[in-house]
Amino acid sequence: MIIPENLISELEISELKRLRLKRQSLLEGDEPEDSSLWTMLDIMTLVLAFFIMLYSNQTHKPQAVETKHDPSLVGQTIETVKAPAKPAKKADESELDLLTIEDRLHQVMEKSNISNYSIKVANNRLVLTLGEEISFLSGQAKLLDYIKPALKDMAVFFITEPGYKIIVAGHTDNTPIHTAQFPSNWELSAARAMSVAGFLIDCRVAPERINIEGFGQYRPIGDNTHFLGREANRRVEISLVREAKKSENYYESF
Repeated sequence: MIIPENLISELEISELKRLRLKRQSLLEGDEPEDSSLWTMLDIMTLVLAFFIMLYSNQTHKPQAVETKHDPSLVGQTIETVKAPAKPAKKADESELDLLTIEDRLHQVMEKSNISNYSIKVANNRLVLTLGEEISFLSGQAKLLDYIKPALKDMAVFFITEPGYKIIVAGHTDNTPIHTAQFPSNWELSAARAMSVAGFLIDCRVAPERINIEGFGQYRPIGDNTHFLGREANRRVEISLVREAKKSENYYESF
């Protein structure tokens, strides 16, 4: 038990006064007129000591309680604990699935002897790109026979992966077109996407899984000032994207 210094000083002063008064009386050879004076001084000293002890107990007991329950102290204790090292972030499972699908699609395309294509996986999406020269004649939207076996194999593959929606997007270069069938590159790009999507549906891919997009010349991947850039821009992209859950489907709310 720790007694506060200010209370110790008061006790010492009181005791010194009592002893000095008693010593002075003994030296003078007389007793105090009031014989009860020493008794009163002793009682006062004891009372003072009692209050010192009581005060000391009251000031220290609550501190023990606060140490146990004070949230701020608990927080300080937590801060001193070394945080465990965070586990390495795992690769996104859906992207891993797409990488597996990418390998299988390469096998499908190699089996069909198709060379002018590319496959990439990014942002939880797989994109298969088919060049114009293996798919369509210039300015036309009718599929070439050359690409049909590969598309048929793709359709079989897509049926085995029902958890993905299929987005077919047509693109052109910036060379203007204005015909009765295709007034602009918008119509040409959309018609080419429709031709690919229609062929997949004829091969029993569920039509509700397929979206069609036409971007014309407005999503170039190459430089339209160079013939190689224009050739790269004339393409059809087939994307696989994980199907949203029913609760996330926008059209479910209607």
